[in-house]
Amino acid sequence: MLTSFSVCLLAAILGQAPTDAAWLKAIPDDVDVAIRSRGLDATRADVVAMLKAMSPTLAETAEPALTNQLAQLETQFGAIAVRSPWVGVVRIVPGAAGGPPPFAILVLQDDYPGILKAVSGGKEPELKHLADGVDSLSAPQGEGLWYATKGAGFTAVGPDQALITAIAKPKGKTLDKILTPTTAKPFLDGDLGLYVNVAALATRYADQIDGARQAMLATLDQAGGQAGNVASIESAKGLYNGLFDSLKYADVLALDLDAAAAGFHLSGVLTAKPGSDAAKAIAASQIGTGSELAQFAADNAYFIYMNMGADTIDRFMTMSLRVTSPAGKPSPELEQARAALREQGRVETVSGIGFDKGMTGVTLSHVADPKKFLEISKSIAQASKGGKDTASPIKEIKIESDVATYRGLTFSHIATTIDFDKLGAQGGANPAGIASIKALYNGGTMNTWYGIDGTRVLQVIAPTWNDAKAQIDTFLDGKASIGASPNFKALRAQLPEKNSLLAIVSIQGLVKMFASQFAAAANKPDLKPPGDLPKEPALFGFSLAPKPPAAYEFHFILPSQVGPVVEKGLVPLFQALPAPAAR
Repeated sequence: MLTSFSVCLLAAILGQAPTDAAWLKAIPDDVDVAIRSRGLDATRADVVAMLKAMSPTLAETAEPALTNQLAQLETQFGAIAVRSPWVGVVRIVPGAAGGPPPFAILVLQDDYPGILKAVSGGKEPELKHLADGVDSLSAPQGEGLWYATKGAGFTAVGPDQALITAIAKPKGKTLDKILTPTTAKPFLDGDLGLYVNVAALATRYADQIDGARQAMLATLDQAGGQAGNVASIESAKGLYNGLFDSLKYADVLALDLDAAAAGFHLSGVLTAKPGSDAAKAIAASQIGTGSELAQFAADNAYFIYMNMGADTIDRFMTMSLRVTSPAGKPSPELEQARAALREQGRVETVSGIGFDKGMTGVTLSHVADPKKFLEISKSIAQASKGGKDTASPIKEIKIESDVATYRGLTFSHIATTIDFDKLGAQGGANPAGIASIKALYNGGTMNTWYGIDGTRVLQVIAPTWNDAKAQIDTFLDGKASIGASPNFKALRAQLPEKNSLLAIVSIQGLVKMFASQFAAAANKPDLKPPGDLPKEPALFGFSLAPKPPAAYEFHFILPSQVGPVVEKGLVPLFQALPAPAAR
């Protein structure tokens, strides 16, 4: 077990990245995890500034607690513990005699005597000089020995002599040789940086990972048998299998977490093993700006850009289409339609999804052959219904081709009617859940119009054709668009220009969605969104971009203006829900 001091000290790794990261040349490449940050006091100031902007009420509680904790740490270990930058490194292997894994803490200052005095609780330590520039001293609170060494601009301390010696006299590669410019940037930026050698951990713990996979799948099988919900369980198993398989291809993960009055920003890079299927997929990927997102109506909830291969779309579709059969096996007709989809190459789409009279939305797709793409979409829809003996929750699929021409596109219509009795049986007959889904489906039927010309496929979800035309006009004309929003412009400027996936979410749009679902689920038709929410959309966003030859870069940005809208819009909705019935 870690001593109470080492727990505090490891927590104090929340420190300030130096402009000269010479300490990278001292960290051996066999460490599994490294944490770098700005100094507890600086980080506390940033977190408090963010909380004050997001939720003054929460800040009133959090600020005194954080300040008091730092004051106690400074009283016990001095100003170094709260004002100095720190780096922590860990080898995630069993420690001696079942103790904690080997770790070391690098204090990024030249004050070797002062740092060791702080480690010793303000007392002058008794040092014993060992080989290779390593000293030993009494561990905090007198529990055995710790070891220390002075490096170029830092002091390293910790309970594992071998790790401290490796830092004092590096042999072989060090972390500065392992980090690429792509992975070094997030690790060295912001309030907190994190480096994880995923490949080493996945290899070392392969048996444990496989055991966890088998245990998870067995639990899902048991749950499916008890609930009679085999198809949905097969879908979940496919998702978890994919997550476990991804560990085989991952190499290095680097993260940056940064708080400020403007909001919270998480960015990172995940690299894939060279030559792996994941690396090949990255090399073949494409990116775009998603500039057409700015044309969608500002009152939508989701604004999504995707640029991916049709085979990737098919893999995503697989999880939802498993419900068309109790065994999770698609029909031959569906397999044929999906095979045709996988041959379509790149599909670039922008979508705006809202919740007015159920789920509504517009999706514009750029594909090589719009007519072929539409026919495949019809085939998938028709085959998704399945036969009388399947567990498909789809009661009826009605397809009408070439029903209208509008704005230069020829439209077909697909009406999908849901069998809520079957859906309820699959979901454990949860009436509230079924009611909320009915609210999304406008009572039971989703109407979708597909319009094509020589280069585009325009997909519109709306209750009626007149509603669909109104959405088409709004999108194509850019009326009342999200692109005019100052918050959209500011958020979009913080995310990378080009991505393979870009998602922006409106809190006001989420309030409308949850209000309609909660009203249906709780049978409270008077449950409405608050009428005094800000008209300017409060937005947060996520992006994913391939970085050839073998990396993905991702960002998550939560601006501070989201906080007040959550408090004023979402929180009251959740508070209005009835308490769960006692069992």
